[in-house]
Amino acid sequence: MRLEFLRFIAVAGFAAGAFVAGSAAALAEEAPTAMIILDGSGSMWGRLAPENSAKIDIVRDKLGGILATPSSARVGLISFGHRRRGDCNDVELIAGPDRPRQDVLEPIAKLNPRGPGPVTAALKMAADAIGQSRPAQILVVADNADNCRQDSCAMAREIASGAPGVAIQVIGIGIPANERPRLACVAEATGGRFYDIADSNGLNAALDEATRLAMVSPGAVAGGSVTGPASAPPPPAGASLRASAALVEGGPLLKVPLTWRFYKAGGKDVLGQGVDHDISVKLAAGDYDIEAELGGIKARRTITVVDGEAQSIIMPLDAAHLVVRAAAAKGAPPSPSAVLTLSSGGEPVSVQRGGAMDAYLKPADYSLVVVDGAARSTQALSLAAGDDKPVDVALSAGLLKISAAAADGKPLSDVLLTVDTDDPESPNGRREVARSRSPEASFTLSEGTYYIGAQSSSGSISKRIGIGAGQTVTEALAVKLVPVAISALIAGAPPKADQNIFYRVDRIDGDRISIARAIGPALTLDLSPGRYRITASLAVSHLSASKEIVVDGGKPEKAIIDIASGEVNFVPAAGAVPAFGDVYWEVSDTTGMPIWRATGSEATAVLAPGQYTVRFDVRNAHGKAAFEVRAGESQKIEIGPG
Repeated sequence: MRLEFLRFIAVAGFAAGAFVAGSAAALAEEAPTAMIILDGSGSMWGRLAPENSAKIDIVRDKLGGILATPSSARVGLISFGHRRRGDCNDVELIAGPDRPRQDVLEPIAKLNPRGPGPVTAALKMAADAIGQSRPAQILVVADNADNCRQDSCAMAREIASGAPGVAIQVIGIGIPANERPRLACVAEATGGRFYDIADSNGLNAALDEATRLAMVSPGAVAGGSVTGPASAPPPPAGASLRASAALVEGGPLLKVPLTWRFYKAGGKDVLGQGVDHDISVKLAAGDYDIEAELGGIKARRTITVVDGEAQSIIMPLDAAHLVVRAAAAKGAPPSPSAVLTLSSGGEPVSVQRGGAMDAYLKPADYSLVVVDGAARSTQALSLAAGDDKPVDVALSAGLLKISAAAADGKPLSDVLLTVDTDDPESPNGRREVARSRSPEASFTLSEGTYYIGAQSSSGSISKRIGIGAGQTVTEALAVKLVPVAISALIAGAPPKADQNIFYRVDRIDGDRISIARAIGPALTLDLSPGRYRITASLAVSHLSASKEIVVDGGKPEKAIIDIASGEVNFVPAAGAVPAFGDVYWEVSDTTGMPIWRATGSEATAVLAPGQYTVRFDVRNAHGKAAFEVRAGESQKIEIGPG
């Protein structure tokens, strides 16, 4: 792992050289000079926890209080990016060090950040304003390194060479890890201190200390005197650590939240944890394990914290980043109904809905399956450590919106919407790909030709359509229905109350489907125009008849199914059977095959036209007779013993 160190400069020797100058008399004769460079770029409106206040508001409130305190220091103010957007020449000497303190306070209170951050140009302007004044320092308060393509480190080295004794203190507010060296070097080149700040508490503390170093002379109050040398600062205890993460060693920093945990080296007890794209902590000197977790990826590293040393580390996760967008067509927005499944070794790794997936993954081979309605896409992916791979999946699909109603616009109480496609291997040459029981439905389908249909309990309609990639096709199917009254005749007469007829209605043109099945003396249906076969059966007598009808939209239809038959009533002749005897009746056809049986003192059979034989049996009495049935006839047959 690449380890970057941003080291604090020891304060004691620096303070003695910059401020003490050998004696109290020398310090009293010449007040210190401090030039404040205050970042006026637009990013200073960003907020800092835990106060949740804008960075510029925290700085101006703190500096306002410090500068309002009388002191012998000569203070000037420079800002940049505060007047114009996008102008890298927007650097202004607002107040030189010889101006009254109020000329610094008032502009700070009114500063309105808006532009870029030409830090380097501001440093040169501050050094020029100080000139030969000594002791002198520059205090930089900024939330980013120079973003105007200038080298701040080179400028700091020029200042150190051309204006020896002018130290630059740098307060960096939330500086990204890869940008920190570009500000830390400014302080390091001039013997100053770099403050790596992550929250409002740290910012307030850094402003207190940095202004004390830059502004407060041993004669702190104007007109005061110094009786002895300045005391050395207390020895440092512990240090701050800032940790960031990247996919691989040397890769760009991750900007997504990670879970960070700290342990004593080799320990299991969590000393602290947090969730952010990077994290800053204050640790006592010692060895620690730091762990970063993102999704199912974990990385762990042992570090050594040294008193007074600020460290910045970047943790490589040895992972890959996959971003998938699935849309109906190329360039379309992600499909909200698409389901993405990523698998490795046959096991699901991630399942996401809404047409998008954003995952951090271990390097491996993966299978990506995208399903949206009847549309489907499968592809293989190979991810290596450090890959930041975008994958766009165009399903070449369209959206079909179907609605169905009666021809008069009235809703159908029971409707089935279907979508079929050609399939030579299916029995009828078509295969159903989608269906819905709702009168309004939407289906995502691969581009192609389809057959859509609406089927109600008594009618249907179908239509051929085409769908292209990215298209939305809307179809309103009107199921035109015609009332059809269906009844039957048995032996030339309407069925009796106890003679339930089984009716079956089948469509025999277009989509050959069964429309209805019902039991009763009669049946009334609303049928869409077309050809139908109606079958009526009297199950108890094994009799049935069929009739084909054509329904059009002109007028209501009637269909009467005549079940060719005759009715025969069987009674024994007087005295032919014993009193109170149970009579068994049996009718056989001409082949001798029994086709009807019954018990009772007498019986009635409905039979198809033809020749039959009937016999009865009761105790020791028997009888037999031949008879003929004619369609539509009713007859009574008396049978004697024989």
